[in-house]
Amino acid sequence: MRVDSEPAFVLHARPYRETSQLVDVFTRHHGRFRTVAKGFRRARAASRHLSPFAPLLVSWTGKGDLKNLINTEQAGASFMLSGDRLYSGLYLNELLLRLLAENDPHLRLFDHYLEVLQKLASDEPIEPPLRKFEFCLLDEIGYGLAVDVDAMTGEPISLESWYWFDPSMGFVAGHKSSDNHRSPNWFHGAELLSIHEARDHSAAVGRTKKRLMRLAIQSHIGAKPLRSRELFAALPKVEQ
Repeated sequence: MRVDSEPAFVLHARPYRETSQLVDVFTRHHGRFRTVAKGFRRARAASRHLSPFAPLLVSWTGKGDLKNLINTEQAGASFMLSGDRLYSGLYLNELLLRLLAENDPHLRLFDHYLEVLQKLASDEPIEPPLRKFEFCLLDEIGYGLAVDVDAMTGEPISLESWYWFDPSMGFVAGHKSSDNHRSPNWFHGAELLSIHEARDHSAAVGRTKKRLMRLAIQSHIGAKPLRSRELFAALPKVEQ
């Protein structure tokens, strides 16, 4: 099997043997998978593009788990990210590597990824596009969040009630007592409805979205921490 000129992004690349590289790519029509780029580290192959955040057209052969990358062409200007925006991009790449099954197409997610990179490369605020991408990613892999319905009863979220977030179920009405009030899993109904209606862009709602996404994503990535988040946390006065 050979595929030519497929839109793609490099998620991660590392040296392999003397002259080659192992390259994880995210393609529009074929999803995420790993390739071996034979000879790409030789001087005469230096013009071949394997940098992250650059829109590419890639060609490969093979049907197995490790495909042979035979050519790459840059399909547009690279997105120049630095500082906290660079670590945000690395965070997106790591989420795709950790959460997407191999060879599973996600056209909508691919287009959304491109959109987020465009926003990260601009002067727009960082947090809103990151949260939007996280919601989209969870939805694409079958774990979308219904923030307007009680998962136990099916009733609409009440503006005045408190809800416990169970990543395996969703939001369940409960009693926020003095013993458990500090748990990050508690969300007020007004907060959830603000997220659902997407009309309140205040910092408070942004923090609530971030807390929710942390809880939801952590349940799917397991105990191994995200390396990008650790690097991001090391930046002074910047949060991820």
